[in-house]
Amino acid sequence: MADEEIKNTFYNLEKRQKNFQCSLGFTMTVIGSKWRAIILWHILQHPYIRYGGLKQEIPYISDKELAKELRYLVLDHLIERIQYPVIPPRVEYVSTPRGESLHHVMEELCFWGKQFMDI
Repeated sequence: MADEEIKNTFYNLEKRQKNFQCSLGFTMTVIGSKWRAIILWHILQHPYIRYGGLKQEIPYISDKELAKELRYLVLDHLIERIQYPVIPPRVEYVSTPRGESLHHVMEELCFWGKQFMDI
């Protein structure tokens, strides 16, 4: 992600947080994309997970989309990207306390989906 794009993303994040008078609307912008909640769910299920592990868990997501959504989850402070100074490069993703606070909500959404998926 280019420096200018990161700066704009942070600006948009601050603007987005201030523009909501409804907490549900804000929550849905944070986890409501097609893939973001699914990615977060899989990260919450593992203490540490690498990019390849996420690709195995979510096989239908493109590399471009997974990378983009991981960046947004990091910018929203829901996950942390840990890069180790080794060769070959090693990166792991872990949920933050803010991300962990959504664990119960995600479990309830998953339960709701299981109840009504076959209808």
